[in-house]
Amino acid sequence: MNQVTGGFQVIDKTIRSFMAATAVALALAHVAPAQSQMRNFNIPEQPLRSAIAELGVQSGLQLLVSDADLANRQAPPIRGEMDARAALRRLIAGSGLSIASDDGRTILLTRKETPRPFAPAAPETTNEETAIVVTGDRLSQALSIQTKRDAFTVTDAISSDDIGKLPDHNSAAALRRIPGVSTQEDQGEPRFPVLRGLSSTYNRTSINGSIVASVDNSARTVPLDIVPSTLASKLEVIKTITPDLDPNAIGGTINIVTKSAFSEDGFFFYGQGALGDYQQSGEIRGDKLSWRANATTGTRFGPDGQFGLVASLSYQIRDSDIPQVETASPSYRQYTAAGVPVALNAANGNGNLVPVQQRLFVYNNRRERLGGALALEWQPDTSFYVRAFGSYNRMEDDEERSENRIEPSGNVSGQTPTGGSLATGRNIVGLGRFQINRSIWTGQLSARYEPNDMLHWETDLVYSGAELDNPESTEEFATPASGMFGFDYDFDNFFFKFRPRNQAAVDDPANYRFSSRTELQRGSQEDVYEARSALSFSTDSIADRATLKLGGVYRSTARDADQDFTSLTLPASAGLNYTLADASGRMPIDVVGGYRFGLRIDSDKANDFAAANRARFTASSSNISSDYQVDEDVYGGFIQAQIELGALNLLGGVRYERTDVDSSGARIVNNGPTPVTRSGSYDNWLPSVHLRWNAAPRLVLRGAYTNTIGRPDFGSIAARESISLPGGGIPTLSRGNPDLKPRESEGLDASIEYYPSGGMISLAIFHKKIKNEIYTLTSLERIDLGIGRGVEDVNVTQARNIESAKIFGIEAGLQQALTFLPSPLDGFGVNLNATYVNSDVNYRTSPTSVRDPGLFLQPEWIANAQLYYQRGGFEGRVSYNYIGGFLETINATIPAADQYWRERSTVDAQISYRLNRHVELFVEGENLTNAGRRELTGPNRDLLQEAATYGRAFWAGASARF
Repeated sequence: MNQVTGGFQVIDKTIRSFMAATAVALALAHVAPAQSQMRNFNIPEQPLRSAIAELGVQSGLQLLVSDADLANRQAPPIRGEMDARAALRRLIAGSGLSIASDDGRTILLTRKETPRPFAPAAPETTNEETAIVVTGDRLSQALSIQTKRDAFTVTDAISSDDIGKLPDHNSAAALRRIPGVSTQEDQGEPRFPVLRGLSSTYNRTSINGSIVASVDNSARTVPLDIVPSTLASKLEVIKTITPDLDPNAIGGTINIVTKSAFSEDGFFFYGQGALGDYQQSGEIRGDKLSWRANATTGTRFGPDGQFGLVASLSYQIRDSDIPQVETASPSYRQYTAAGVPVALNAANGNGNLVPVQQRLFVYNNRRERLGGALALEWQPDTSFYVRAFGSYNRMEDDEERSENRIEPSGNVSGQTPTGGSLATGRNIVGLGRFQINRSIWTGQLSARYEPNDMLHWETDLVYSGAELDNPESTEEFATPASGMFGFDYDFDNFFFKFRPRNQAAVDDPANYRFSSRTELQRGSQEDVYEARSALSFSTDSIADRATLKLGGVYRSTARDADQDFTSLTLPASAGLNYTLADASGRMPIDVVGGYRFGLRIDSDKANDFAAANRARFTASSSNISSDYQVDEDVYGGFIQAQIELGALNLLGGVRYERTDVDSSGARIVNNGPTPVTRSGSYDNWLPSVHLRWNAAPRLVLRGAYTNTIGRPDFGSIAARESISLPGGGIPTLSRGNPDLKPRESEGLDASIEYYPSGGMISLAIFHKKIKNEIYTLTSLERIDLGIGRGVEDVNVTQARNIESAKIFGIEAGLQQALTFLPSPLDGFGVNLNATYVNSDVNYRTSPTSVRDPGLFLQPEWIANAQLYYQRGGFEGRVSYNYIGGFLETINATIPAADQYWRERSTVDAQISYRLNRHVELFVEGENLTNAGRRELTGPNRDLLQEAATYGRAFWAGASARF
């Protein structure tokens, strides 16, 4: 990750390889397709399914059609000598089917749709001997390939299959199957997509192209584990941004495309239900059944079916336990020759590293998700389309975290490189209760008008809201630091061990006195209003076709954040001898690495005690310092021109955006609050040029020069100030910075895609130069604090635009239905992709110190492999996902204390069987290799910082379509 110079030196070699691959693909692309011939047909009247199969046999063509598109239709008789395609057109006339693609040997038939803005792309062809009913993963892959092939920009997608399923039941998890996408996890479950090495802060999330409010107390992130994958008919990742798209997308845009009633002839229904078993569950609060269910239904109605209605509902509950071991950060220290503890980087240390604590956790997570969407559509004719769409998604994460901790105190003795003794120590038992409720809702009113092929107008009115409700409480009991709790330590393997010399004292809950209880109520709400409109003019009198598009946007965002914190302690005057014996519960659980979890706090007993003795606690509160409000207004406009010159398609344009920020909060001077307000603004000119060249019938080359931005987090621009005035010392000021500018990215992209029958081979390279990176720093400044003391030296801590970053990456993918193999091997298919990302990033750890460890959360390597098999009603899939190691936390003063995630790989599998064209039974296995998490630290990045096991999960259920 940090061998950046070498990474950028490979650019020249990569481009040479890219050109060589282009030449090879061009040669392959010019293989002549099979030609149609006149044939004598004799196909009697029969069901359309068998008639298409018969035509395939008699014509020698390879035909592909979805079972869902056949329904119970009858086919007319076809007799006489004619061209094979003429015979096919006669056969499907009036059936609602049409020829979606024809490469000379393989023809794809899909349902004929009235042209409309949200119509899903038709799938690409696959190669079979006769007519094939394609379902499941093969259909999903075909649809995804066609989306990529049809897109003007560099885009990847995952599409639902014919029964309405994506490969994962969490949108973030599904996205990690796409080249260039990894995920940031929470307790083993993907939450935030990372696009091309850039975390969610750098990316845009949209539903049907419209903005989605972010749900966080500080950042602009949209956690996609809230959004069930069943909401989407397709997930798109747009990697090169044209001027008509939101530019707040340095990594890219994730667009969730929902189902439309106009993709069906009439009534339709998709449904699924499943029961789950998490092998790690039931140890803390008892088993709670894991299950999920979802349904999507819709219909067309009114004269000529011009109205459409679609409704979706999804529910899931997931109950799992995660045991974990960790140590604090910095995680290790040294001791002097005399046995005195010193810092990890201390010059007088003896070189023997010792963990600063042994900390065991057992988490129980109960996650409940509810999602719904409703769409009403109207299309009276092919020129006009209106849709009203609304969605609501909520996730409640109820987490209980039990903790056992051993900490040394005093000096070490008898020390060796792998062990030693601490004469004194203390033990701590803790409990955390974390209720994190996140809600996101959207409302969209969209209209499209296209009176002819020369004029196109589109407009959208959008409202999106998000709410965070996060009550937390903690409890802590501790022993005194004494010789009774001294211990020996072993450090001869990765999982170090602290071994108490008096285990009976450690196991006695009466030795643990109450330390503190904390109560926190954190919340935020965001409301976004957006209006967009664009007008396109096209003409065939310039080149083959030329299009001028211009439009504008206005967006108003309001973010309110509130946090109340209370710490409760028991003074001696309270007269209470409150120990763990009054609120204890035992929980002998094995933790990763051979550790054993012992004492725990009973949550109900602790809550009851606090409620009964509330008046006897001493409370310390902070209810204002973290509160803020930010109002952000964006005014934008764009103009772009697109020219088609035969196989060459060029687009160029520019986007302008002005952003005004107003913020209010509190100034805290020695714990005394006063209101404070501040304002800021910035504007951006963002040119871009895009190229698509259909170099051959099966070959597509793309290139792009783009400029995008990444707006600063709301918490960084909030007008909050805290001033401390130490007696005789230098004052300190911590504050937000409404004058922060957005990160600015200049990007270059190039890709080549070759489309053999039933597949795709792709290679893409990208380079981004990002300036105005944002870091929080402390510097000595001469300013007037406005408190009557005049200009003076002040240590100021705030977020600032300082450094720059460079990112270089390569993405490669192969998707192929192996239908050219002999039966029964022709049911196999593969989906392979790999991504390499290298970054050159300057982290300003102090005003005079810069480091370059690579981007946060950026794996150097990402890879996916999927093998599927379909034969008759049977289908099976095995998926492998690899995420390389990455930097999670940087220590400003001790580089050896940086924290890294170790590389991780997971294997998932699914087996399904279709009882008939309506019902499917399935079983799924997640994390079959029982992969967990390892976080590393130390001078050589090989010492334990955290380790957790996630366990396997199994699901069984049924899907239905009518």
